[in-house]
Amino acid sequence: MNETETNYEELTITNNFIFCKVMQSNPNLCKQLVELITGRKICHMVGLNGEQTIEITPDGKGIRLDVYFEDDSSVMYDIEMQVESNKNLARRSRFYQNMMDSQALDKNADYLQLMDSYVIFICPFNIIPEAGYHLYHFRPRADEDASMVLEDGTSRIFVCAKGTKDDVSDEMKDFLNYLSGKLANSPLTSQLDDAVKLARMNKKWRVEYMLSKIDIDVLKGEYERTIAEKDNELAEKNTELAEKNTELAEKDARIAELEALLANLTQKDN
Repeated sequence: MNETETNYEELTITNNFIFCKVMQSNPNLCKQLVELITGRKICHMVGLNGEQTIEITPDGKGIRLDVYFEDDSSVMYDIEMQVESNKNLARRSRFYQNMMDSQALDKNADYLQLMDSYVIFICPFNIIPEAGYHLYHFRPRADEDASMVLEDGTSRIFVCAKGTKDDVSDEMKDFLNYLSGKLANSPLTSQLDDAVKLARMNKKWRVEYMLSKIDIDVLKGEYERTIAEKDNELAEKNTELAEKNTELAEKDARIAELEALLANLTQKDN
């Protein structure tokens, strides 16, 4: 059963809508999860937003970030729940990071004012199955010497539930197991699971989710097809009416001819 066929009451943390609502409405859980993934301590979160839209130009390609916030150390974070593995995640993460920079830097500002940023993709699959890691940290490095990191302040992290190596902490393993549909076995996953259950009970969010699943283009197409069908039906009825009117006119003309003939015969008889 795919996401569009799943009842709202059955959605899990891997559903993009539920993930955004849980993170946005539970800042402390969001902070704990990001701290677990990045290994950084976050004191204060600033501007936690769910599904923040960034558009550079009116006709340009924009993005909608799942969960975005900044911390008190002027670091930007974007956390994305990625269910499908066929969306070219590497280039997608690059685009997201570039768009975040474009939004953050004021016109004519010095590049030194660019904030450090983390783009985090949480994946129920593994982006590099043959490698088998649960966590992949990417920062730009020199081809000539992999130990030389280009300190541009960017970090991209992929969290993969289907890793095979023993490369993460027990707490991270619990989160990855929960991501894979197993029972919550840690304080963090238990809190996440409680938050998911509350989200599934939220009637307002349920309506919002159902509305978000409505394909406007499909509805527009159905509306246009309905109008076209009605127009065709009306045209057919008009054609039938015209044919009947023609038949009626022919009958009237025939009756007029017969009446004229009868009148002539009557005059002759007189």
